[in-house]
Amino acid sequence: MTTILPPQFGSRQTKFLALLLGLVIQLPAAANTGTFVDRQLPTDLRVVSYNVLWNTIFPSENPTQAAKFDRVVAALDPDILNLQEIGPNDPTAADVVALMNTIQPLPGGATWHGHQSWDNVIVSKYPLTMLATDTVPEPSSTSVAMALVDLPDAQFNTDFYFMNTHFKCCGGAGSTEDDKRQEQADALVNWMRDARTPGGNVNLPANTPMAITGDLNIVGSFQPINTLVTGNIINEGTYGSDSPPDWDGTGLTDAHPVHNATGATDYTWRNDGSGFAPGRLDYIIYTDSSLNVGNQFVLNTVAMNSAERTATGLQQYDVTQDSAGTNFDHLPVVVDFQMQTVTFAESDFNSSGTVDAADLTIWQTGFGITSGAAKTDGDANENGTVDGDDFLVWQRQSSAAAPIAAAIPEPTSLVLLMLGSLFMRRRAG
Repeated sequence: MTTILPPQFGSRQTKFLALLLGLVIQLPAAANTGTFVDRQLPTDLRVVSYNVLWNTIFPSENPTQAAKFDRVVAALDPDILNLQEIGPNDPTAADVVALMNTIQPLPGGATWHGHQSWDNVIVSKYPLTMLATDTVPEPSSTSVAMALVDLPDAQFNTDFYFMNTHFKCCGGAGSTEDDKRQEQADALVNWMRDARTPGGNVNLPANTPMAITGDLNIVGSFQPINTLVTGNIINEGTYGSDSPPDWDGTGLTDAHPVHNATGATDYTWRNDGSGFAPGRLDYIIYTDSSLNVGNQFVLNTVAMNSAERTATGLQQYDVTQDSAGTNFDHLPVVVDFQMQTVTFAESDFNSSGTVDAADLTIWQTGFGITSGAAKTDGDANENGTVDGDDFLVWQRQSSAAAPIAAAIPEPTSLVLLMLGSLFMRRRAG
């Protein structure tokens, strides 16, 4: 535990304040691992799509694979998980929520949130609203879990709409299965048109970010992906005319991450004993008019070096179904979204998304600037100076300031008065 005090203080003042504050301001532990797994910005919203092979994430189903999933979740720290091949009747989304509450508990006793349609489950750190289990019209094959993620208003000016799906398996180009995949793509494009248009079955506020995620089973024609990206509907009699799916009248963007964020390898499914070549089956496709992307990658622990695995707590075969690296089944697809409407608190001087001890350190360093100060110097109220008023803003907004009040019997205002008095005396001397 570290007490953070202005560097101008002499030893007497330092000892007094250390006693007064009870050594209660603790520097946060470093979150970064120094590997490709890290977010570019702490505020990046991490989205993961993962076909987990029929319930193997649960210890009751497969303890070995469940332990692997635990390590993957701990390393990735997702905000929203879009899973396929859960249940479909048992286990359920509630079981996934219970599992996440156990292996990746949220601060303050908060709970994960889940929504399911057939074998597709959305599980989120944030509440889910506008729940739906299929499009209208409904395609003839499989369903889709759809939900609006209610993101924190203090950080984001918009929510995020997800369509988590599992397209029909197997069959080459021109097959019945391929036709069903095309129908599913047509239906999603029509649903997104409905979401952008007042009335109908679903209504989103203008410019709400949207993403289609899941195992799209692209083993035949590539036309279903072309439809999702461009809005080129094939069955217009049922699903309406072509409709570019983004809010600005353009197509969507296919994130297309590669293994461990380097090189050109992009397959998301592999089983060397199957007779089929590795393929890219899993996708995250999104509205680029309202979203930027930070890091993105397909997690392949077999291809990581030992230093990367040590830094992230992962083991060599954590994304495989074996201990030889020949049967991967599906790999996790990871995209970090940067919301174009992200906002930061006035005293979040380093734009980390959290007002904490690191911001207090910035304020300390800038304390005493009398003109021309910027937010990055510790100027929270934008008056060009860094002084006690900026500390008051930090104290009001900071989670790190809460223990100060709890540890001191006097009113917080008295403590701040004493702090200000000490600052002024020291600077006057």
